[in-house]
Amino acid sequence: MCIGGGGLVRTNVVLDEKKVKAAKRAFDIATTKDLLDFALSELLRTHHRKGILALKGKVKIEIDLDQSRETG
Repeated sequence: MCIGGGGLVRTNVVLDEKKVKAAKRAFDIATTKDLLDFALSELLRTHHRKGILALKGKVKIEIDLDQSRETG
């Protein structure tokens, strides 16, 4: 798997034309290639976020917000 490494993968896929057109309009994306790249990035971002959310309650962080605001 190549994530963020700049490598390219050539593939042929069959997609639902109505969904492709609707997604391009919804996200103002001109090309199908850019749409697929955007969709994969969003899929990976969501997966990463779920991993971070799984840590909820498992990591103890002590922060003095008043001090942080004064020095930040």
